[in-house]
Amino acid sequence: MAEELSDVLIRLDSRMASIESRLSGLESRTTAGFESLDSRLTSVESKIASVDRNVAELRDDTLSHFDGVYTRFDRLESEYQALSAAVKRIEDQSESEN
Repeated sequence: MAEELSDVLIRLDSRMASIESRLSGLESRTTAGFESLDSRLTSVESKIASVDRNVAELRDDTLSHFDGVYTRFDRLESEYQALSAAVKRIEDQSESEN
């Protein structure tokens, strides 16, 4: 009986050593996988930051162009009002002469 118990304990120790070895391998592969994932995520983060900068520059550029367009519209509106008033004065003067 002591011999059977000894055999069972030896087999159990062997299995435990095998499990421990497999777990160590799994741990090293998991660690390597997470390190690879971390480097990929870092790369993605830097690309997203670059896209953010480009979008911000594009937005600022677009808004400055809109500001320029609105300034021109304001100038055209002022010129239109001045021309309309001048034409009205000419028409009034022409009517008063007739």
